[in-house]
Amino acid sequence: MWDDDDLWVGGELLLPHGFVLMDNTTIFGARRAFQGRSAYHRPMPSGVDLRSLMDVLEAIVLVEGFSVDNSSRDDHVVWPELHQVSRANGRFFRETDMVSGSGTLHAALLQTGAREVMRLLRSGQLGEHLGFVPSSDTLEVLPLHYRDSTEFVDLTMEGVDPAHERTVARDLRELVHLLDRQETATRSFALFAFRGFYYQGMAYSGGTPYMPHTWRSSLIRSRPEEQPISFRDLVVSRATGIREGVRSQINNGFGGAAVSADFPLIASYVVSQCATRGALLETAVEVRRSAKATAFRNWIREIDCKLRNQEDLISVRAAQEEVRTLVHELELDLGLARSEKQQVTLTLGLPIASAETMVPLPRSPRMLRRMLRRRPHLVFLRELARESARLTPFALAFQRLGP
Repeated sequence: MWDDDDLWVGGELLLPHGFVLMDNTTIFGARRAFQGRSAYHRPMPSGVDLRSLMDVLEAIVLVEGFSVDNSSRDDHVVWPELHQVSRANGRFFRETDMVSGSGTLHAALLQTGAREVMRLLRSGQLGEHLGFVPSSDTLEVLPLHYRDSTEFVDLTMEGVDPAHERTVARDLRELVHLLDRQETATRSFALFAFRGFYYQGMAYSGGTPYMPHTWRSSLIRSRPEEQPISFRDLVVSRATGIREGVRSQINNGFGGAAVSADFPLIASYVVSQCATRGALLETAVEVRRSAKATAFRNWIREIDCKLRNQEDLISVRAAQEEVRTLVHELELDLGLARSEKQQVTLTLGLPIASAETMVPLPRSPRMLRRMLRRRPHLVFLRELARESARLTPFALAFQRLGP
């Protein structure tokens, strides 16, 4: 296996193949939800922390591993249960000092992040790109260093190479000067956005996918040139579409929103197999280790690699078609789509002349069974898609769990 010291080679980020970069805020929020705590001192974890826990469960099942940057911290993530299941299963969770040995790149990314945030503040577009209006009610979810601009800048400057201190400090001072005119909530989320742009650029420079915190996801989508297309996201979206079809039919029948649209597929699949909150991580690992999930994860990683390298496009197109065919067959089974007919040409021998006619034949369910036998990676996808119409959404199921 890899050591954290191996993640930087020649100043370039080299996370193990198939890993993604995740935000510290996601990990800390997921830990609060897993432990049944709330940043708001309420009986239930906040919605954003539950979303972070969903993201961690999805990462355990669907990606080879995930890493967080600990360059801005002096300690390690204190989540014993996550470390325990990770160590027992190939260390799929890592912490690493991402700025070590990357002086020029680190400085450039800090300056780019500062300038991007200043642009959003001056144009009044920060709230638009965040996707919500920052408020004091949401501040408790953020780490403390996002609430004090001076402390944040001092902490950020600690990792800057002396050769770049002057230029980075100049941009950060300009950012702080602009932030001092903002309300506390806007100032804190501007710093949160700044770090998100930094992580996005760092991941992009090393060819590593970035899995941002929920509150950063809209910001990241606003810069698609640095966020590679993910086959994993496409597949999960298509599978979730099965539930969306059933939901639409039900809601149309009731004439209103009887069934919620919020349905995180992987997390809902995991929580359906749990009786207690404490079983979530171990259950996610059990799903991860199953033969069908392993084949599915390896297939996704292979296609994502080909997309990243822009190679073997025939295989990429074939994978898209496999997903389309599988989902369509399930839609037929559930009555969400109309059956297509196979057109077969028959030549009829008649006494005077021969004639040809087009005869429609129904699609055979055996075709799907044959496809699944030849492509074991689709077995897990089919199970996820079919189960999506039956399962309780994660947030509701989580409320029913024991400690």
